[in-house]
Amino acid sequence: MQQLNEQLLITFECVSAIGTSLQLREMMEHFLKVFSRKMGALASIYWTYDTKTHTYKQLCLNGKKAYQALFVTPSFAAPLQSIYFDQSSGKHLLHVKVGEDWIGLIFQASETEIELIKAIIASFESKLENAVHACKNHLELIEINQTLERRVEEEVLKNREKDQHILQQSRLAQMGEMISMIAHQWRQPLGSISAVAASIKLKTSLNRFDYTTPEGIETSKLFLGEAMSKIESYVQFLTHTIDDFRNFFKPNKQKESVTLAQLVNRTLEIIGKALEINGITINVETRSNHELFTYANEVTQVILNILKNAEDVIKEREIKRAQILITIENEGSWQIISIEDNAGGIPESVLPHIFEPYFSTKSEKNGTGLGLYMSKTIIEEHCGGEILASNTSMGAKFTIKLQEG
Repeated sequence: MQQLNEQLLITFECVSAIGTSLQLREMMEHFLKVFSRKMGALASIYWTYDTKTHTYKQLCLNGKKAYQALFVTPSFAAPLQSIYFDQSSGKHLLHVKVGEDWIGLIFQASETEIELIKAIIASFESKLENAVHACKNHLELIEINQTLERRVEEEVLKNREKDQHILQQSRLAQMGEMISMIAHQWRQPLGSISAVAASIKLKTSLNRFDYTTPEGIETSKLFLGEAMSKIESYVQFLTHTIDDFRNFFKPNKQKESVTLAQLVNRTLEIIGKALEINGITINVETRSNHELFTYANEVTQVILNILKNAEDVIKEREIKRAQILITIENEGSWQIISIEDNAGGIPESVLPHIFEPYFSTKSEKNGTGLGLYMSKTIIEEHCGGEILASNTSMGAKFTIKLQEG
């Protein structure tokens, strides 16, 4: 009875040493230390099976290193428990299989004692296997998470690179459109400069000024002064236009306090003349003039892109009395700008896809399908807002929502 109680106590202490950690090495080192002390093992070792190389590797060793040479690495096909007797040292070597791994134990004991040890091990062998599996599953889960994190980082990097590439393509496409806008903006002032210069040349060649009298000299000075003022005004306009276009493409990543009305005015200074020449009337209704802190230059690009798309559709469908309504209002802490045309709207089959990259309905006109995708990226990812598209009774309506803060 005393021997049974002692055996149960030993078994309980060994079982308590199982599963103390989810780190396999840490857990087995603790278990082997407790088991060796309680069972009188001179040394113990744990081999783990490497599924990649199909070999056994020593994970941990308990006891004097002098005994390490007595251990014989087991094979995968060996019996679940086996006893070896080393003649030279007079020691018994016990091998116990744990899942795919092995425990090796060296004893200075009789075969009867070894059989008792085997019986004790058998009583908690299933729990030991479960603990080993839990450790390995935990390690596998950590590796999966690390792999997943790495793959997520790689995909995020790829998406950033893709967005940069798309942004560059979008910028190049916009620059081509800008050249056309510059031509519209410059045509009138250049024509006016040419007219003033021709007037000066004509009056001079026809000797319309009498330089022999004070009145004639004063008249000529007055005429030339007015002409030069006009030319100077037109040149300033051209210079201002160049600054507008240069600033538009400047990679400005600084936020600034600005109103949506100011952004609309900046945009119309760029595209307004082109819309006017194409017979498109712009109506702006400003119901809110609150400032917001945002990437003004990028929001201007979005407004310009929507207006340019509206212009293209109006021209393509040959809309009479074409008009674009721009409404600025607020809703709580949101500043909202709506841009609505009267070109008939977006086909319902197309509407869900218009913000997808490379989706375009004007391939015959070399549409890149990048403008609205980049507009969505700018508004939602860079500026933390929303951009929506819908159809009204008149045509297409784009709504941009930005936070005031």
